[in-house]
Amino acid sequence: MDVKEKVKELVRQAVEAYMSEQDNEEKKPAITVLLNYHSSNPGLILKAVTEIKESFAVKLVASKDWVELLEGDEDVLPLSQADHSELEKLWNSTDLLILPVASFQLVSKLALMVNDDRTAHTAIQFQLLGKPIVIANNEVELGVYQQILAPHSVQEKLQAYLRTTQKDQVKWVPLKQLLRTAKEQHQQYKEKQPLIMAKHIDHAARENVKTITVPKESKITPVAKDIAREMKIEIVKE
Repeated sequence: MDVKEKVKELVRQAVEAYMSEQDNEEKKPAITVLLNYHSSNPGLILKAVTEIKESFAVKLVASKDWVELLEGDEDVLPLSQADHSELEKLWNSTDLLILPVASFQLVSKLALMVNDDRTAHTAIQFQLLGKPIVIANNEVELGVYQQILAPHSVQEKLQAYLRTTQKDQVKWVPLKQLLRTAKEQHQQYKEKQPLIMAKHIDHAARENVKTITVPKESKITPVAKDIAREMKIEIVKE
């Protein structure tokens, strides 16, 4: 093989490798990773985010402090600068929300559905769309001395809030289990079969909605189909 042929072969291999990498990237499920709260070990958080990126196409949203730590990552959306339309695009276009670090404030806001800041509002919107949320619990797990010294009522209140969010399908796991749990939750989400009933079509009609987009595996009752046909409402499966 002469020099020209060798060069052509190297170019061909490089192009194939690039195209393969692009195809793999496109096949990765799109998710949102939100970094807003303080961590006692930010290095571990950044390592976890890097690992998550290997399995998912990550839309990264971060507070000012985290943006500085993520210096060099050009795809970060600064949380303080994100407007409503940018955040709305996230919860509509991605399948799952991961928070690698949390706070007691977030626990209480999710339990009580208080959406008075961007982080809580985003998380609640994911919930309302039936999308999974996975949160690392390292910063909200009480340490030994806290368990010994904190009043029982405080500890019980925290556990009650956590139980409430868990009933709402929020998964709290140790940081080291974050990626595995995210994969499991995403798989379950994709296999979910929502039931479209007549009341949903009636509600769409009252809101003058002409097209309803539902997950691919959704089941539609015969009555819902009949009403949709009468109301000229189109039901589209993703």
